[in-house]
Amino acid sequence: MRGPLSKGHHVKGKHLFFGFFGLLAILSGGSIYLAMTTVPADRATVAVTAPDNKYKAVRLTLSRGGASPYCVDGIAVILGVYPNDFAERDKAYLVYSGPCAADRNAWPKIEWKSNTELTITYAKESAAQKSPAIKDVDVTKTVKVTFVQQ
Repeated sequence: MRGPLSKGHHVKGKHLFFGFFGLLAILSGGSIYLAMTTVPADRATVAVTAPDNKYKAVRLTLSRGGASPYCVDGIAVILGVYPNDFAERDKAYLVYSGPCAADRNAWPKIEWKSNTELTITYAKESAAQKSPAIKDVDVTKTVKVTFVQQ
């Protein structure tokens, strides 16, 4: 009679053990390869502070050239004391997100009209581009955002 620790069970456990660690090694190698060969996106940040410095609008541009190029602008309204990269970490603060205009440095334009009124002017998209996602009030429901398309 064979018990639970018979030779057959021991061999199956060994195969399972080495198979698991072999799979783990392959996945780790693949992750390292992807990290080393993937080109990271270029990031550019511009912050415009409200007149009272309580809030700021942060424009973050993510772009990449190469085989599959892309460019996206996002504008987040955050508290003035937050670091600019906070806008990238929490998407709930985004009030504008859309494809970059042909002139990346000029659009979208951010202008504070008062401490709680913000105007964002953005370029008209081409027929091939998606319309930007916009919110007319920030996450705190304090800053009113007006959008102008040119």
